[in-house]
Amino acid sequence: MSTTTKRCPSVFAVPWRTPAGRFSWLKLITLLLCIAPTPFILWQWRTDDLGSRPVHHAMLETGFWAIRFLILSLAVTPARALFDWPRVVMLRRMLGLAAAFYTIAHIVLYAWDEGFALGFVVSQMLTVFYLILGTIATVGFIALSVTSTDAAMARLGKKWKALHRLIYPVAILSLWHFFLTQKVEVGVAMVPAGLFVWLMLWRASAPGFRRSLPGIVILAVASVMITALGEALWYKLNSGINPWLVLDANFSTLRISAAAFVAIDLAILVGLVIARRVQKRASA
Repeated sequence: MSTTTKRCPSVFAVPWRTPAGRFSWLKLITLLLCIAPTPFILWQWRTDDLGSRPVHHAMLETGFWAIRFLILSLAVTPARALFDWPRVVMLRRMLGLAAAFYTIAHIVLYAWDEGFALGFVVSQMLTVFYLILGTIATVGFIALSVTSTDAAMARLGKKWKALHRLIYPVAILSLWHFFLTQKVEVGVAMVPAGLFVWLMLWRASAPGFRRSLPGIVILAVASVMITALGEALWYKLNSGINPWLVLDANFSTLRISAAAFVAIDLAILVGLVIARRVQKRASA
């Protein structure tokens, strides 16, 4: 009589190894990139590059890095499809955990900036609108991080995918929070928002369309236009500035606007997709 021992998924794994246990340069480089902002911020702190309020500026930096890694984690699925690159899926968990780490660091630094007056901090997080958004997003990040392990995936089964679709509302709340923290120059928040728009449009499009080069370009143009219109609308609603003036500044001057940054990023994407497809044809 033979018995089969079922191997349980491990809760923790060496981050630079593949699920099969092999060493991966791709995962190691990604891990180093995820870690890199921390020593960079500490170096800025040590050299007084964070200004007269280093804790406050470090808080802002960690929040921005959380947004960056969030966008990168959402970019994994399109990258897999557009570059025929299945191995990139290995990076999604690491990028998501990096976003969660910098989100938690952001919260800790906020408490530090307020002198660790925890009663005040909690009351602010539960009563100030943009902090409420950030708090809900943080809770979402923590929930997704805790359930990102292989063991959690095995335990939750089909429910795991449904749970991890919460990343989309978490992303929206995070970006909304980011917008509301930009008192004057909202363009900083418009860039990741514009990229998020492209990521969502790509997901919402038909598979054939979103994989085709014309489809990618159309989605890119639409995302740039939405970014420009979004910035114009934001200034109109919050500052009363004529939206046509903002649009004119986006498209009629040499100012490098948020829409221009999104256009540059997506143009690079299109170029990489073309290069990859040329390479595949050449090697066929």
